[in-house]
Amino acid sequence: MIYANHNFYTNEYKGTQIVDNASFIKYAVKSTQYIKKYTLGNINEDEEIPLCVKMCCCDVAELLYKAENNDHSGVTSEKVGDLSVSYESADSQGQTLSKNIRSAIYLWLSGTDFLYRGV
Repeated sequence: MIYANHNFYTNEYKGTQIVDNASFIKYAVKSTQYIKKYTLGNINEDEEIPLCVKMCCCDVAELLYKAENNDHSGVTSEKVGDLSVSYESADSQGQTLSKNIRSAIYLWLSGTDFLYRGV
């Protein structure tokens, strides 16, 4: 199951980054898994998926898409005279992506019971 489809992505979320349905499904599947990880099964998949969850799915799918299709070569700074180039490590890029995914999930789902961890 995925929490949002390409039709929702283009018409409701107004997304423009992921243009074809097959690509959207690929990233929405991963996005849904990230959301499930953070919500610990608090989203009832037998009922209509709430709007905030669908929006979150689209947001995270775009983050995953941009990370995988980024033509950014990891360059963090350049200097022209005596050419000096600094690169961001793959580990650092992964940490940034994880941080951005977590932020998106908290943006859309904070204030709901979906992030409740039961204490």
